[in-house]
Order: sequence, then C-alpha cells, then structure tokens
Amino acid sequence: METDIYLTIPMPLHVVVDDVGWWSGKDGSSFNQPYRSGMGRDHLPEDYIALAALGKMLNMKILAGFVLCEWDKTNLLKQLPSSTWMGKDWDNTGTRCEHKERAAGIIRNESDHIEIALHGIGHEFRINGKMHRAEFHDQECRMRSKSEIKKHLEFFFKLMEQYHLTQFPVAFIPPALKHSFGNGEQGFQKLLSEYGIRYVTTRFDKARQFSKPLHPKITWESGVLLLDRGKPEPSWNEIGRDPVFAFDRPLLTLHWANILHQNPEKNLSVINNWVDFIQKGAKTHRILLSRDMQSCFTQFLHKLFSIISNRNGEYSIDLTWMEKLPQNLAGCSFF
Repeated sequence: METDIYLTIPMPLHVVVDDVGWWSGKDGSSFNQPYRSGMGRDHLPEDYIALAALGKMLNMKILAGFVLCEWDKTNLLKQLPSSTWMGKDWDNTGTRCEHKERAAGIIRNESDHIEIALHGIGHEFRINGKMHRAEFHDQECRMRSKSEIKKHLEFFFKLMEQYHLTQFPVAFIPPALKHSFGNGEQGFQKLLSEYGIRYVTTRFDKARQFSKPLHPKITWESGVLLLDRGKPEPSWNEIGRDPVFAFDRPLLTLHWANILHQNPEKNLSVINNWVDFIQKGAKTHRILLSRDMQSCFTQFLHKLFSIISNRNGEYSIDLTWMEKLPQNLAGCSFF
C-alpha cells in the first residue's frame, strides 16, 4: 500500500527581547530622558538570570537588544554628547557597580543563551539639549550623519570592552524601529557591515524604503540581511505580560518588561509562563524553535525560497536562490 508523503520546510521561531541593559527602569520620556524599559523599578542581576533562564528552557540563544549608556564605568560618554540626555555633563557614578559586574558575569557565562544585539547607547539622540527619536535615524527615518553614526557604533563597542564582553554583536535592532534601507552602498547597512553587523530585525512598513525589498518579509544589501519582524503584540511597557503571539512569523519580539515581574524574586514565574506558551504553540503550529539568529534567518530563507519538487516519487530541492545571497549570511543546514 502506497503512502503519500508531503514534504515541507517548517517556519522557524526565534525570541527577540528589546531594551535590555537599562539599570533604571523609569520611563523618562516626559522629562527629556529615554523611555527605558518602563519597569518603574531599578533593574537587578536577577533580571539577567531570568533572560538566561528563558534561553536555557527553550534551548535558544535569545537575541537581546542592549542599550549601554548606564553601564559606563568611566564617564566615557562625556566624549559623545549626542548619546545621552546630559551631553558633555554626563555623570554615571550613581549607578551600582557591583550589580553591573555581576550582570556582566552572567552575560559572559550564559553566552550560549544570551546573544547581545546592538540596540543603542542611549536609544535617542541629543540635539541642543533635547533628546530626539531616535539614535541612528530621526523621526522620519532619515539617517543621522555618517560621522555621528560611526562614533556611536565605536563607543558601543568601547562600553562592551569595559566589562570584557567580547562576544561582539552581529545583529542590530533599530531604536524605536526608525530605520532605512534600499540605498545600497550609500546607506545605513553599509556602515553596519563595516562594524561586523550581518543581521537587522525591523519593521519594513515603518522604515524609509529607497527601493522595495527583494521579498515582502526579507531583503539584503551591502552584506547585511534584513528581516521584517512584524508588529509586537505586547506593548513595550506591559510588565509581566501574559503570553500572546499568533505564531505566524519567525520572530517573537518582546520588550524586557514583558518577561519580568515587579518583584524580581518572581521573575521565573513569568518566564515559565512564556516558555510553556512558546513550546506548546510551536508544537501546535509545527514551528521549529531556532538555536540562534543565524539558524533562524537560514531556516526562514529556505522556507521562502527553496522549492521542493516530486518527480515520480523522487524529491529534490531547488536551492539556486542561494547564488544571489552574499556569503556568510546563511548557515550550512536547514530542516
């Protein structure tokens, strides 16, 4: 008796968490400071333990978009006045160094479960004493000057070096999703590629598009792959959010507050809810949880572009689209 066999390439799913790295959780947008995480309490090393726990339980390297100004040990950012609300008067001595050192140790030790993504230094951009959205593009998604962008990128890496965080990011998450693409070697992706960034997650419908993406959900230019992340379902400042996601796209994009509790001792109760929801949803929708960002991008590329054919019971997969993809953007295997 012959049995029909249907082959398909499953959708991947990867968890992305924005606005990691703030030490004050207070929304400062009403008094010329960044929005931060919206937690309303200070962040603690326990919040990094929670992030690592999410990665461990899902066997995933969570992509965490870091903002690093409040990590500054030496007031280095006085030299980059556009990066913080204090400008040249930047003074970060009030934050607790022992918490930062402990958190840095957690990040280093949990590098299999936490992947640092570049989100920004201060998330916004200071002009004439006022903070403006956003750090790398303005409100209309026009690039900041290339010289300022390069300084912000360089100083982000310098802040990482203060804590011996040597796993430099290969992914970028635009602050406030203000971004642009489609202008090739003159554009923002070219600058990112010069600093080792290969992947960008953003919303295509919010970005300035100088030309249409190669596909409605994914595109590439200047050696950088861009993936449309879709609209986040929990709001950025919903604390300890009950899980919600449609399982209809490859990225589950959250903000740090969504997976934390007001009482840090109860963080893991929120994490457990999300893990249970993600695992059950992935099984129901036949979605593959990806190990890291590259495997997610690779799997999704194959989901979109690889063509499975059946001729007389023999299956083949057309991978000719890979000839158009820049080297090193896709991994060697998919499922």
